[in-house]
This record gives sequence, C-alpha cells and structure tokens, in this order.
Amino acid sequence: MNRQVEEILTPSTSPDSSSRDIARHGLVKVPVAPREPDGRENVYRRVAKFLLLIGIDEAAKVISHLTPEQTERIIPEIASIRRVDSDEAAVILAEFQTLLESSRQQGGVATARTILEKAFGSERAEQMLQKAVPHADGIPFDYMQDMDGERVYFLLKDESAPVRVLVLSKLRPAVAADVINRMTPEDKKETVRRLAKMTAVEPETLRRVDQAMHEKVLAVNTSAADSVDGRGALAEILKRMTPDAEKDILTTLAQQDPELSSDLRERLFTIDDVVNADDRFIQKQLQTMTETEIAYLIAGKPEPFRQKILSNVSKTRGDIILEEESLRKPMRRKDCDEVTTRFFSILRRAWEEGTLIISGRDDDVYV
Repeated sequence: MNRQVEEILTPSTSPDSSSRDIARHGLVKVPVAPREPDGRENVYRRVAKFLLLIGIDEAAKVISHLTPEQTERIIPEIASIRRVDSDEAAVILAEFQTLLESSRQQGGVATARTILEKAFGSERAEQMLQKAVPHADGIPFDYMQDMDGERVYFLLKDESAPVRVLVLSKLRPAVAADVINRMTPEDKKETVRRLAKMTAVEPETLRRVDQAMHEKVLAVNTSAADSVDGRGALAEILKRMTPDAEKDILTTLAQQDPELSSDLRERLFTIDDVVNADDRFIQKQLQTMTETEIAYLIAGKPEPFRQKILSNVSKTRGDIILEEESLRKPMRRKDCDEVTTRFFSILRRAWEEGTLIISGRDDDVYV
C-alpha cells in the first residue's frame, strides 16, 4: 500500500498574490495543489483522509515511506481536516483498495462510481458520490445561498479577513450586507476595504476555500461522531514515528506554518523535552537500562541530548557506555530507533500522567 500511495502523489502549483493571501491567513494554510482532471479535491488531501481512515499506527508506517516533499504536503492537510463522513470514507477506501489491487488502473470518479454501483447499486452510488465529491462542477458556495446572515456570520466569524471577503463576494448582496452589519466596527471596516480592493482569485484557491467551507458547514450540521480532529490525529501519528522523523517534520512545518508547528509541539514530546526533563526521573529510568541500550539511545543524537543522558549516570558507567558505542559502530538506525522510541514513550507517558516535570512546560504548575 505504501508504494501505491507514493505513486499517486504529484507536485503542486503556486497561487497568485490574492490566492497566497488566502492560503497564508485563511482556512487552508498549505501549499495549493491542483485538482485532478475530474475536478476532485487535490490528491494530498485525499491521501490525508485515507491515512486518517486506516488508523494512527498504519498511517505512521505509510508516512515513514514517503518522500520529504510528499510528507511536507500531506502533514498540513491532515491537520486541517474537520470531518470524514461514512459515505466519503467508503469512496476513499474503495479507491485505495482498487489501487492496491492494480496500481495501473485509472482512478477518478468514474472508477469510484463503478465500484460503488457494484456494491450499492446505481442510485445509492450516485448519492454517495454527490456527498463525497461536492460541487465538482457546481457554483462555489452554492450550499450557502439559502442561509441567513446570522448563520453565515457564525460560520465566518473565526475566519481570516481574506477568507471572509472571498465568501461574501460570492453570496447574495442582501446576505453579505447582513453579515457585514453583524461585524465589529474594526472587522466591518477591514472587510469593506478588502471588498473594494479585491482582485481576481485563482480558481484552485477558490475551490480549496469552497471545499473547506463545505466541510465546515457539514461539521456544524452533523453530530460530533462524524467529526475528525485533524491536528489531534496528526499528533498521534507523529508520536508513533521515530524522534528524528518527528523532528524533521516539525522543523519543516515551523517554516511553512509556525502556528500549526507550535500547536503540535504542545501535543508532542520532543528531544528538547528530554533535555529539559527532571534529572531524578531520567536517572531512575537509566538505571533500568543496560549500557548497550544507552549506547544505542545516544548514538547519532544532538550533543545536548547526549550530555543530558551521560550527566545522569556515574563517570565510570558513562565511560563504559561511550566505549560500548565506539565498539558497536556503525550501528543500525533501526536498532537505535527502537531503543529511542521506547525511551521516549516512557517519558512521554510519565509527563502526561504528571509524574515527570519538564522545565519550560510545567513552570506554571510547579514552583
């Protein structure tokens, strides 16, 4: 399955200035990728939903086999997903099952329709496709045209100014005016100013915002059972990856989307957390490990991490660990990762349970 996922991923394009403004500050803070020829959402978002559907553990395995570029594009998509309902899930899983059986077979709506018709009949298949691939050829924000100003305002109030303006420009003037009248004086002034100066928006950006807003509308209208905490799921996926892979992804995200990177770091346990962890807990944990295990733990790690570990064992034991590391080089990354992941899991669980104090994270709790 890993190979099939890799094969369907394609490079993205860059939006114009208006589109960049929306992508940078709006609902979707990820590189704009083109839709497929049949009008479906971009392939990275499709793969992101598939990863959420197959479960955290399997998703982590798949991501570990992707290229850095593919990972960079999929990670933010996972974080931005609000929901995946049962009908869309059926379509996505059917598509990927087909890819697994024959990676050469042509995908798309036609393939999904054929699969669903065989499974559910033509009428049900069409209903599922309409729900899973909304407005592929329709009018953007058409599903909001019958909403009143109060409801539209509720949907837009936590969105950025570029996104609010784009949506309002596509609604009936009377509804747009009602929404603006409900805004604070500052937001009202900013919205009117942007509307007056609004330029053309790249079609792909329009489709992405339309898709995100449609998902938001569905999330508001359905029970919490169908909702997906994309960021929470992403954090769980990263927890199951090696610390080095986790660090690389967070570093890349910090450049693309600092807010998302910061939020994920709050949910995770990193190398820096080990460096800032309570020495007494580290000492107790190291006492349960052999010198060989500790040698694998510090191998290839940044100097602050190595010093943190070695400073919490005796000088004699530290010399044995370093000698063990030297004798066993070169070490297999797989072996080092296994020891490191196990060590991090123990510390992460202790921190989550409140038995491990980390300087910088728990300063507001402990004195």
